[in-house]
Amino acid sequence: MNSQYITKATIDDGVSYQINHPKFSARITELGGQLISFTPQGKADVLWLSDSCPLDGSKPIRGGAPICWPWFGPASGLYAGEPQHGYARSVNWKLEHFEESEHAVELVLSPQLPKTLADSLGLSLKMRYVFTDNVEIELITKNTSTTPQKLSQAIHTYFAVDNIDDSQIIGLDEISYIDKLSHDRKTKQNGPVIINKHTDRIYLTAQDKVSLLNSNRKLDIVGEGHDSVVIWNPWQQNAKNMTDFDDLGYKKMVCVEMANTQGLVLEVNSCHSLKQKITLVSL
Repeated sequence: MNSQYITKATIDDGVSYQINHPKFSARITELGGQLISFTPQGKADVLWLSDSCPLDGSKPIRGGAPICWPWFGPASGLYAGEPQHGYARSVNWKLEHFEESEHAVELVLSPQLPKTLADSLGLSLKMRYVFTDNVEIELITKNTSTTPQKLSQAIHTYFAVDNIDDSQIIGLDEISYIDKLSHDRKTKQNGPVIINKHTDRIYLTAQDKVSLLNSNRKLDIVGEGHDSVVIWNPWQQNAKNMTDFDDLGYKKMVCVEMANTQGLVLEVNSCHSLKQKITLVSL
């Protein structure tokens, strides 16, 4: 690879792309095409990665920004019994293209799905990362079949926090959400989102921005092409029950995800773009 800023390396038997740039450092794993670290120059890492998770390809990576595609949550219908959150995070991705300058680095990757699986899905996928002092993640899905295709998806980002007890998410006040832990009961948010227990919520909104406040920093999370914002934290007991999740990791993370969960359908030959842009703002 003839690149000034990108190097390819093998760590813990897993291949990744390490990007060291004057404005930031970042790491993308070949497995899942997954961003697992993004650190603006002079700042702490924006993303959380479980220390208990293997990076050797034996299972999806717990942390960073996994991609849920072509469904979010459990599989259903023709794909009942298939992997939770789809196939994208469980296969290797190929770097198709990159551009770099003193101002930014852009990479385009695609998942290496078996041809029979890709044909049966009737969908193709590319992912575009653009890094400066912020990062934009874009999923581009195309209907390659001869019939309309259903699609649900999420950019399942694990954000790092110093202490979940001192954190709040603003921008969702008065928004209705489905509480996945209360038999899908619909509730309306009142004030900031405070995480103090097991939380699994789908906020039914296409608004473009929410912010995560913690200690002396703010993360602005801006989305495009979504119909939902998902908030998740497993809390203490669930963290202990997951072998790839640090027992106390729930104190150091919260997932804020731009997603499509409400019945998106792609027409023949049409494309859909889902974006999530993350900007660190010091307070």
